[in-house]
Amino acid sequence: MDALTAKTKAVVEAYFNNASVKNYQANESLFADEVEWRIPGNKEKAPWLKDRNTKLEAVSFYQELFTYLEAVSFDITGKFYDGHQAVVTGHLVSRMLSTGKLFDSPFSIQITVRDGRITRYLLLEDSLGLVAALTA
Repeated sequence: MDALTAKTKAVVEAYFNNASVKNYQANESLFADEVEWRIPGNKEKAPWLKDRNTKLEAVSFYQELFTYLEAVSFDITGKFYDGHQAVVTGHLVSRMLSTGKLFDSPFSIQITVRDGRITRYLLLEDSLGLVAALTA
């Protein structure tokens, strides 16, 4: 593994390690001041999906997220690193607090790391299934 890929891996691993112990504030130092944070989906039904453009907005994602749902499981099934790029795949289950329904989805997260900081975060999940779980 080349040095650039190793640095990307170290940053991404630190991000997920912090998240796994719910130490979300520790991730602030892992984001660039300006970041492109995107989770496509219905922002009217799921307002936590809003675009985020700064590290403070990115870090606040989890605080906002957990006002709408309860995490049931988040399992990583694959991690792939190449230069500045990382892709993490897995499966998640969340309970929607407004409906009590479960949202069960595979996911992939594309992360770009430049100069030791996350500059881009794109999470893809079953957005149609999310809307169904949010609909009473």
